[in-house]
Amino acid sequence: VLKYCDHLHGKWYFSEVRAIFSRRYLLQNVAIEIFLASRTSIMFAFPDQATVKKVIKALPRVGVGIKYGIPQTRRASMMSQDN
Repeated sequence: VLKYCDHLHGKWYFSEVRAIFSRRYLLQNVAIEIFLASRTSIMFAFPDQATVKKVIKALPRVGVGIKYGIPQTRRASMMSQDN
């Protein structure tokens, strides 16, 4: 995962991850936003969707919490088994 991160600063623990969402960057679905327990988020953009899928598989499996205004369903979560 770190192979794809340039100019990375900060440190986050997997136990802090609360939700992961796909995002668009430059009109392409090549980014993810990670929401942390501290109510902060980090957005990462990658070169292509294949890289996004590799990163998603390396991250902890999390659901979507109601704290972010989204229902807790597998369909709303990035971590569905289809990915």
